[in-house]
Amino acid sequence: MARKSRKNIPEVVGSATVQTEVRRPFRAGLYARISMETEETLERGTIETQVELMKNFVADTEDISVAEVYKDSDYSGTNFDRPGFVQMMEDIKHGKINCVIVKDLSRLGRNYVETSNYIERVFPFFHVRFLAVTDDFDSFREGVDLTVPLKNIINEFYSKDLAKKSSSAKKALWKKGKFTSAWEPYGYRKSEEDHHQLIVDEEAAEHLKSIFSMYMDGRNYSDIARQLNKDGVLSPTLQRKFYKTGEKPLPESKPWNNYEVKRVLQDVHCTGDSVFGKYQQSVFQGNKQRNRPESEWVHVENTHEGIIDRELFQQVQSKIQEYTEAYKKKHQQNNGAIRNHNFYTGKIWCGGCGNRMTLSRERNGTFFYICGANTNHKSGGKQCKGHRVRKEYVDDDVLRLIQTHMKTVLDIEKMIQEMNTASKNHTQYLLLDKEVGKLRRELSRISKRKSDLYEDYSERLITEEEYIQFSRIYSNEIENIKSRLDTVLAAQVRYSQNYHIEEGWGNVIHTYMSKRKLTKEMADAFVDSIIIHGKYDYEIKLVYDDQFADLQKLKKEKEAQSR
Repeated sequence: MARKSRKNIPEVVGSATVQTEVRRPFRAGLYARISMETEETLERGTIETQVELMKNFVADTEDISVAEVYKDSDYSGTNFDRPGFVQMMEDIKHGKINCVIVKDLSRLGRNYVETSNYIERVFPFFHVRFLAVTDDFDSFREGVDLTVPLKNIINEFYSKDLAKKSSSAKKALWKKGKFTSAWEPYGYRKSEEDHHQLIVDEEAAEHLKSIFSMYMDGRNYSDIARQLNKDGVLSPTLQRKFYKTGEKPLPESKPWNNYEVKRVLQDVHCTGDSVFGKYQQSVFQGNKQRNRPESEWVHVENTHEGIIDRELFQQVQSKIQEYTEAYKKKHQQNNGAIRNHNFYTGKIWCGGCGNRMTLSRERNGTFFYICGANTNHKSGGKQCKGHRVRKEYVDDDVLRLIQTHMKTVLDIEKMIQEMNTASKNHTQYLLLDKEVGKLRRELSRISKRKSDLYEDYSERLITEEEYIQFSRIYSNEIENIKSRLDTVLAAQVRYSQNYHIEEGWGNVIHTYMSKRKLTKEMADAFVDSIIIHGKYDYEIKLVYDDQFADLQKLKKEKEAQSR
């Protein structure tokens, strides 16, 4: 890309106010983006981390000032239809900004063609300077080479291609009926001669037959789990542990429960058939697992010896389906209105037996959370007391805890801002800023090394195996540096005079700070779980408890430093 002359930037002359613009002629828009599907594995940081890095970068320059910050959270980089980016382009067209800064090139976009078009055509057309901080790219720098950061995008897509090839190889094994999962289905173990072949475990197989028999005799999941635990039968988790270590664990360390019984009853492997590909797990995206639609599953018959007759298996599936439909119908008729009053669906549990608690309404209209287990129910050797507590008591305590949480957080935030005005805190901020610069330069150096690998591979200077090996080494180094950079940035934020808690957390607090009555939306935003131990004895865990603990720790550190 040809270097754009600085004479294309409009000259600014005039008043004392404008003289500052002459010294800093570039009015920058800082653009930050994270995409939901990869933020835990590829982004390595929050929107705030990206913005902080860019602001620190601008602070070290003499010709750039920050005019605006643009953010796109939960938007993919594969297209440019993002509200923050669209607004930034509007501001460029109206002359509000003449410089765009991103953390790295992938934040602008992951589409090679469109990203190149913006950098090489669109931005130059509007006389806009473009900088990617950690890629060490500046469109106004003499001799700048766009290929280095773009090569990294190519590397990423090549890595995805390799992942697809690995997935294709696994699918080929599935079609042959080869078992590829790490965990054996209950009643089976892997053959010593061929780890892709399942063989029957005679002892577990007898228990499996017993489970099917008990269910067909009319016993429910809880009854079956209780009987198995009473007989000392190892649960599927412990059975796999036994296969791995050769040492038989104590059955009560991980007892059977309703979920384990139901899962065993629904596992088609017990018939001698196999179903593969029910879940998608990408190594490229950090081993993140998600369900696949049933249309994409791979069904293969007679892959191993069956334990349960296919006809019996289908009878059990029909019975499970009938029970499920009857249960749903009953609750739709009787508890449809009750559901709207339950603020803690899937979050409130019995502290005695671990079962989920349900909301029930008495004839007088009073709501109670009750444990479905009776006084004789046992799970893992713990006696359940059949806990029962009024909904209004729980709601009052939850609201009180949330209000205390919000007020305390805002008070601590204000206190930290005031403490950070002290000179020694500012000195620490500057020291961390130097460390950020050092890590950023190191990241740029390693990123260039990695980008050069693809060129070496394309010219056949290294083999595919060497490319994969070296690429993995450099990727690990880059991830380590990014992790260290995020850690230092997080520490630096703690010493900023403009210190704020994490944006999402702060937004939730400001949304509900003025509320005086608990709502389902507020409970969804704050409550992580509730464990009922008795009428007035329960634990309430909030979603932000970990961040709150970190904030209190920071407060204590600041107080100790100020003494």
